Amino acid sequence: MWIKVLNQAPKEGTMSPIVVQGRKLFVTQNAGKLYCAENRCPHEDIELTLGCLKGNRVVCSLHGFSFDLASGESSDSDVDNMQTYHVKQENNEIHIEL
Repeated sequence: MWIKVLNQAPKEGTMSPIVVQGRKLFVTQNAGKLYCAENRCPHEDIELTLGCLKGNRVVCSLHGFSFDLASGESSDSDVDNMQTYHVKQENNEIHIEL
C-alpha cells in the first residue's frame, strides 16, 4: 500500500523525519535519488536523523555505524541492518510503500 508522506522531496543531502502509522521513518534525497528508512539505529535505538549522510550511507551519531541507504546493509556484521522502504515521487508528492 502506497502512502503519501511529504508534499515535496527533501532538499538534496538532508533527512526529513516522518511518522507513518506509528513508525518513525525518514526520507532523504541523495545524488538525486529518494530513499526511505526506519529512523532508528538497530544498534542502540537512537534516531538516525541525528547523524549524517556520507556518500550513500547514513551514519549513526552515537557509535558511528553506517547503513546503506538503498539496501539498509550495516557497516558492521555484528549490527542488524536498517529497515528500508520503497519510495516514489508523483506530481512532486512523496509516497512510500508499507
